Amino acid sequence: MKLITLASLWLAVAGLSDKEKTALSVFSQRDHSHNTPAVLASELSEYAINAELSNVRSSFSKRQYPLAAQGLLVHVRSISSDPLVQPGKQYSQPFMMLNGCVNEFNSLYK
Repeated sequence: MKLITLASLWLAVAGLSDKEKTALSVFSQRDHSHNTPAVLASELSEYAINAELSNVRSSFSKRQYPLAAQGLLVHVRSISSDPLVQPGKQYSQPFMMLNGCVNEFNSLYK
C-alpha cells in the first residue's frame, strides 16, 4: 500500500501528462448518462489505454474488474489535486465525469 501512496504522490506532483489530458478529453466526449456495466467497463478500459495506465489495462484485458476498479480509484485520487482538474479549470468537467464513472464502476465490483 505504501508503494501506491508514493506513486500517487508522485503523480500529483508531476501533474497531468499529455496522455492523461487527451484521455480526459476523449472520455468527456461520450454520453455517460445511461451506461450499462459492460459499456462502462469498455469506456473505462478505453480511458486506461489512452492514459497509458498499464496495470489497469492489464486488469481489464484479464477481466479482473475489481482490480481494474481499484487501479482507477488510485489514478483518480492521484490526479484529483492537479490544478487543471479543479473547479472552473480546463479539465474539471472531464475529471468530474471520470470520477463519477469510476465510482459507479467501483460500486459494481466491490
